[in-house]
Amino acid sequence: MYFAGVFRRPAWACLPLLIALLGEGCSPSVDPIVVAAECPQMPFRGPELYADEPADRLLSDFETGTTELAEVAARDGSWIHGRDLTSVSVTIGPSMDCAARGRWAGQLAASTPTSWGNNWTAYFRAPGSSAPVPYDGTGYGGVSFWAAFGADNGPPFGVPFGIVTVDTLRPSCTAHCDDHYMTSVTLTRQWQRYELRFDDLLQENGPPTPIRRDQLVGFIIWTQQQCDVWIDDVRLEP
Repeated sequence: MYFAGVFRRPAWACLPLLIALLGEGCSPSVDPIVVAAECPQMPFRGPELYADEPADRLLSDFETGTTELAEVAARDGSWIHGRDLTSVSVTIGPSMDCAARGRWAGQLAASTPTSWGNNWTAYFRAPGSSAPVPYDGTGYGGVSFWAAFGADNGPPFGVPFGIVTVDTLRPSCTAHCDDHYMTSVTLTRQWQRYELRFDDLLQENGPPTPIRRDQLVGFIIWTQQQCDVWIDDVRLEP
C-alpha cells in the first residue's frame, strides 16, 4: 500500500512554520494519522465516538476479514454481490487498505456497467442457515454506516443505499421485485457517518407503501455507474 506521507493534526496542533519561528515542538501526546494516497480522509476520532454502541446493533464491521455479518441478536448473515457482468473490472469485498475504524472495511469498486449495474447486499440469516431469512426489525428505526468515495471514483454522485424486504426480494416477491426501499447518498472523499431512517426510504415505482420492518432481508448498496465506494461499521439504529 502506498503512503502519501501526509500527517494530519487537529486544528489546534502547532504548525511547522511556528516551530521554526518559535522554537517549540508539538505535544508528544498527539498521535499523527497516516493516510494512504488512495484512501478517504479520516475525521479526527470520528468513528471512535460510536465504538461503544450496544453490540446487538452491529451488522458488519468487516473485522473478521470476511464477508460474514456479526453473529448477534439471533441473526448473522453475509454480504452477497450481484452484478450484470457488463462491468469489465470489479473489486468487491473486505480490505485492510482504508478502514474507517479498526483494521478492515468493505470496498465496492467497478468500471462502468451498461445494464443494471452492481449491488452488494448484507443479507440477514439465522445462525446456521445458508439462505436469506427475514429478520424482525420492529425494534429499530433505521440503519447507520460510515462511507466515503475512494480516489478512483471520479465525479461525486448519489449512491443508492437501502433495505431489502421479503416483498422486494426474488423469488418471494409477487410485485415490485427489486424495487427496494432506497435513498441516494452523495458521499465525499472523507469518511462520514450516515443514518437512514426506515420511514424515509422509498420504492421507485408504484404507490408509497410502508416498509415491512418485521420482514427485513438485508441492507443494500446499488450502483449503476463507475464507482469506488468504501463502507464500514454498519449498524441498526433505534
